[in-house]
Amino acid sequence: MKFTEVDNKQWKAVKEIYMEAFPKAERKPFFTLKHSVKSGKAKLFTATQGNELLGFVVAFADQEMVMVDYLAVSQKVRSRGTGSYLMQEICKYYAGKKIVLLIERLDDQAENKEQRVARRKFYLKNGFLSTDIFIEGASGNMEVLRFGDVVSKEEYMAIQKYALGKIFFALSRIQIVEK
Repeated sequence: MKFTEVDNKQWKAVKEIYMEAFPKAERKPFFTLKHSVKSGKAKLFTATQGNELLGFVVAFADQEMVMVDYLAVSQKVRSRGTGSYLMQEICKYYAGKKIVLLIERLDDQAENKEQRVARRKFYLKNGFLSTDIFIEGASGNMEVLRFGDVVSKEEYMAIQKYALGKIFFALSRIQIVEK
């Protein structure tokens, strides 16, 4: 597998994986994601084998922290190590920085309970820990996980505001909630 920044020929395949991997409520308009990468605000890294795009990860970084915004693996190759490979590579690429990401909060009543448990287990297996920060917003009830040093609520909200920008941050209605 090869880990590189996205190139122009890969955008169509990235969009296909993006649309299949995330429910509508969790997706930003694709053009905004692409714009964030093209403008240099975010980086999109791909995992490829030969000419095949296996998956990608999107990261927003400021001076001290990185927010993994999206991690997606093609349904054709899921459960074959591509997601772990991408997470290990992103942690190496941003070594020394705090890395955060959101997952759906565990909920025994959720229709996708098993999926939520599996996702959390995946990130914990890849070295992430709970921050004990929970948020709710337009995309639902989420838990913030971290890799590296402890992250404060203020630091987390600052990276979210940076990643989303003022308008999308306001539209997201993100707020910290009690455990």
